[in-house]
Amino acid sequence: MGGRGPRGERGEQADKIIAAARRAFATRGYAATSLRSVAQDAGVDPGLVLYYFRTKTGLLEAVLQPPEAFGATVAAAAEQPLHQRGRAFVQATLQLWEDAASAEILRSIILTAAQEPAALERLRQLFSELVLAVVSRSLPDAERNLRASLIATQIDGMIMNRYIWQVGDIAALPADAVTDLLAPTIQRYLVDPLP
Repeated sequence: MGGRGPRGERGEQADKIIAAARRAFATRGYAATSLRSVAQDAGVDPGLVLYYFRTKTGLLEAVLQPPEAFGATVAAAAEQPLHQRGRAFVQATLQLWEDAASAEILRSIILTAAQEPAALERLRQLFSELVLAVVSRSLPDAERNLRASLIATQIDGMIMNRYIWQVGDIAALPADAVTDLLAPTIQRYLVDPLP
């Protein structure tokens, strides 16, 4: 975004546009969403969408940015002592998803990626850089990449059932109970011998 434009409302207007685009891309799909409809949903002039994001692809890129705390939260969990790290990874995930603003962003990224190949590729890149690389880097042995992938399968499954599909008992459990149930499995993937 350039330096021109309405200064006092600049961040607020761009945020409204991104929020409207997140909802539209996640529900109608990227291809079926026009910049004009995003502007209408955001309550702004259509020219502002182009002004701030230049193209629909630029708007998609902005929508796919994870919450600011995402990378730092995963990294902080990866820095915990190894014997506490399984619990830390689950708690970090729950912390991000139990926060309404963060969850809205993450949910829209997943739902948009399910419908748009470019979004899916961006999600793969972000997940590889911000999760798999960070988790595997914190592990000491030659199986670190496999261990990080196994951890991801458990945590991603919990996210999908609890927050995206909202099915099964996992969707209604208190966060502490989810941690108590899932952390031992994550911890095994961190330290136990793999078959």
